[in-house]
Amino acid sequence: MPERESAPSSARQAVFRIGDDETWVALTRVEAGSWQVAADAGVFTADFQAWFSDDEALDFAERFLAMVDTPGRPWASLVVSEGRGNPLKISLYPVGDYCAPYVFLTPNGHDDAWSMSMELGPYPADELYLAAARLRDALD
Repeated sequence: MPERESAPSSARQAVFRIGDDETWVALTRVEAGSWQVAADAGVFTADFQAWFSDDEALDFAERFLAMVDTPGRPWASLVVSEGRGNPLKISLYPVGDYCAPYVFLTPNGHDDAWSMSMELGPYPADELYLAAARLRDALD
């Protein structure tokens, strides 16, 4: 895999966004400990506030980077927060040099009665890596 770059230093707003113009998911830091979770899958959308620490978001970014950067990229899954209020779970499925993210959103954390799941991509691993690098660099 080629040498990875950090995100440009001008990208200091803490945002994690993966997808394309039609189907995407994003975490955006509103203020310390407060995040906006949004997704668009055409007919279905999600937009809600979630509370988890900046340290949890930084840990998520670092784990996501490691997951994308794993040689051979076996199937893997991770959550933003280990707490009961976790709003987002992402699973990555390898597709050659690409990864297909499967996203599970729930505004009520552990209560998955109200949820949205969507498959994105597949996208180049480098594109997913850069999305997590931007979040990491903004929080680091």
